[in-house]
Amino acid sequence: MIFCDLISELESDVKAAVDELFKAAWTNQTHEQDLLLTDQHGYYYDLLAKPAVREKGKLSPYVIGQGEIGFGEDTFYRFIDWYRKSPSLAKSDFEKQLVDDEEKREQEELTVQLEQSIYLRFWESETLLKQYYQLSALASGKPYDWHLKIPGNPRVGKHYVIREQIRDQVKTICPAFYDLVKGNYLTQLRNAIAHSQFYIFKRNIYFLNFSEDSKDFALLKGMTFDEWYRTFHTTLLLHNATIGAFHHYRELYKERTLANDNRISIRITKQDGSESFPDFGIRRDCNKWIYRQNLDEEDLKQSTD
Repeated sequence: MIFCDLISELESDVKAAVDELFKAAWTNQTHEQDLLLTDQHGYYYDLLAKPAVREKGKLSPYVIGQGEIGFGEDTFYRFIDWYRKSPSLAKSDFEKQLVDDEEKREQEELTVQLEQSIYLRFWESETLLKQYYQLSALASGKPYDWHLKIPGNPRVGKHYVIREQIRDQVKTICPAFYDLVKGNYLTQLRNAIAHSQFYIFKRNIYFLNFSEDSKDFALLKGMTFDEWYRTFHTTLLLHNATIGAFHHYRELYKERTLANDNRISIRITKQDGSESFPDFGIRRDCNKWIYRQNLDEEDLKQSTD
């Protein structure tokens, strides 16, 4: 359920926290286009690094663009965008409808499970996790990591990336964003959803993975629907605010690029520490950057239009 009053209550704080992270990344980045690389997804493509492939095509393994993980992100975006366009209503009005309507209560339980899928996929999205990782690194004064790979090992998995490399890395630099992630990403909740270790009873979600051992990060016995709705609406708003922030800085980079004859310098940092600074440019038909040498004549004319 999308509750308009919860959106109004939570939106400004979530947006402020996300803006805090982006501003810190913009200010502290060690190369002025590293935030652009975060938006446009610069990465090292192993296939192009193979000698036989490189010799044949003379292509750099340092590429920019959504890549294969971008198709997964597009699929998730269509899903979450469909849901957030559903009709909204006041939470108090909805709860009044539940009192004498068994069908409405069953519908609520099913809808909560749909929302759980969105929550899980948000915190599993490789594209989003890479973006937050890079933003936290830039905010901390570290260079953009072209060789970043989100680990799949369960002992050093995504939960470690979220807690240690995204959240904790900016605890003192971006305290509002730290608090936002700490309150929204719950390892136990994520695991309960992913492994069907929960049940719903009388507008409560009970966790079957509860553990008294703090090392298991599973100290919660459950959560009420009211607590769930705050968690879920925060997730929606976090996604919205992230998209909006990238759009804002993308426009700044677009202005900078076109003002310089459709040319902008990107830093590539290799694993041996060496650096190169190739020129990129923006395609005329979309807000996407590519190696400037690959732009066509119409692309290059943008700066003089």
